[in-house]
Amino acid sequence: MVVVWMETEEYSHGFFIPAITLYFLWLRRRELKFIEHFRESIPGLTIVFIGLALFVLGGLATLKTVEQYAFIITVTGVFAVAFGVSGLRVGAVPLLFLVFMVPFPAFILFNLSSKLQLISSWLGVELIRSCNIMVYLEGNVIDLGGYKLQVVDACSGLRYLFPLASLSFLCAYLFKGPFWQKILIFLSSMPLTIFMNSFRIGIIGIMVDNWGTEMAEGFLHDFEGWIIFLVCMVL
Repeated sequence: MVVVWMETEEYSHGFFIPAITLYFLWLRRRELKFIEHFRESIPGLTIVFIGLALFVLGGLATLKTVEQYAFIITVTGVFAVAFGVSGLRVGAVPLLFLVFMVPFPAFILFNLSSKLQLISSWLGVELIRSCNIMVYLEGNVIDLGGYKLQVVDACSGLRYLFPLASLSFLCAYLFKGPFWQKILIFLSSMPLTIFMNSFRIGIIGIMVDNWGTEMAEGFLHDFEGWIIFLVCMVL
C-alpha cells in the first residue's frame, strides 16, 4: 500500500489515514481496558482467523486488494483480542477509517476515471456555453475553435474524490447530530467533487478562450487545482 501511496497521486493521502486512526484511538484510550479472561478474546481470535483466511485466498487469487482488506480485518481482530468486544465498540469507527487507505483495483480506478471524465467534461462545457462561448464537445476533447482542450485522467476528479471522501467521513464522525445527517455529510463528497471539478474545467475553458492555452498549463493549472480542492474542503 505504501508503494501505491508514493507512486499514485490519487492515494497520496494514504499516509495520513493510519496516523489519524491512532490519534482517535489515543483520545479514547481511557475507555479501553485490556481483557482479563481468555474467553473474552475468542471473538477477536475469530476475526483474526477470518482475516488470515482472506489473506491466503487473496494471495492464491493474486488479488492484492483482497490481501490489503484482509490486513485491516486482521488488525481489527488483534485489537479485539486485546480489548474485547467492548473495546471494539469504542474503536470501531477509527478502525473502519483504515478502509480509506486501501487503493482500488486498477480496473475499477480506470472505469471510474473514464466515467468521471465524461461527466466533468459535459458539465464543464455547459458552463462554458452559459457564458455565450461557442464550444463543441467530442468525448473528452473540448473544442473552442482556435483551441482544443483534452480532459485527461488527471482531470477526472479522482484526486479530489478519494481525499475528500476520507475527510467527509471524519467530518461525519465528529459531527454532533442525527445519524442521517452524518450519512448526508459523508455522501456529499461525490457530488461536490463532480460539481467543483466540472466548474474548474469550465473556468479553464473560459480563460483559454479569452487569454490562450497558457491558462491551462504549468503553475497556473496546478494552482487552480489547489484552490478548487480547498474550496471543496470548506464546502
